[in-house]
Amino acid sequence: MKRRANSKGQSLVEAALTLTAFMGFVLGIANVGQVLFTRQALAQRVQDAARWGAMHPYDPSAIRNLVLYEATKPEPGEQPFVGLSDGSVEVTNPGCPGADCRVSVTVSGQGVRSVEPCEPVAGVSLPSSAGLSSAAPSRP
Repeated sequence: MKRRANSKGQSLVEAALTLTAFMGFVLGIANVGQVLFTRQALAQRVQDAARWGAMHPYDPSAIRNLVLYEATKPEPGEQPFVGLSDGSVEVTNPGCPGADCRVSVTVSGQGVRSVEPCEPVAGVSLPSSAGLSSAAPSRP
């Protein structure tokens, strides 16, 4: 088989083009995976904070800190999760006092929200006509 004089380096150029496209694809997949992992970690923090808020006395600052620092009282100098700020985490308890009492945690700009019902404390009986209210101990 004879080779043409002008085909020298053709395999090298083809390999370089193919490798460039393949590496771009691999790096793109890794970047999408990192974004999805970060979003899922944030969603898990929001859900855990809402659950904690439903099971403990209502403390919006502690609930917010659980989302930002994964602790109710952060260590001095600790950085918030993925650059979030205090203003980006909204904590509310709509429907309280009453039977529809909920703890709602929302991270603005991220599309992450979790709402947890407030559950009665084990061993504490509420009157049948009364819902969960601020006067009734609905949380430990």
